[in-house]
Amino acid sequence: MKVRSLFSARGLRDRIALIAAAAIALVFIATFARSLIGALDARAAVDRLRNENAALQEQVDALAAERLLLGDRAFLELLARGYGLGSPLEHPFALTADAPELPIDAPGSAARRLATPRVNQSPLERWLEILFGG
Repeated sequence: MKVRSLFSARGLRDRIALIAAAAIALVFIATFARSLIGALDARAAVDRLRNENAALQEQVDALAAERLLLGDRAFLELLARGYGLGSPLEHPFALTADAPELPIDAPGSAARRLATPRVNQSPLERWLEILFGG
């Protein structure tokens, strides 16, 4: 029975080939991992740019809507009234910050305009109106 020596020519050649194959495999794996990391970074950058584009598009849409509003004659007249540049027939006024709240039944309030007029009726008259119509 022959025992191969660790340092025989064939054993040494096999080990060098194994080490070379392992080194090539490590280089291949490292290169692949580096490419994969680069691809993931590129995808993250594309997603970030896509989100920035969407935000910028929303801002462009908002500015376009504001431009249309600023081109509206009625809006410009309203702004002019705020600076006292309205019609000479208008009487500008302003409420003070500490003005009291108007009562519920103040003239011109919704409660006064939309409410039905109250008629003083006795309970019997109300029941008769409900039962027989009024």
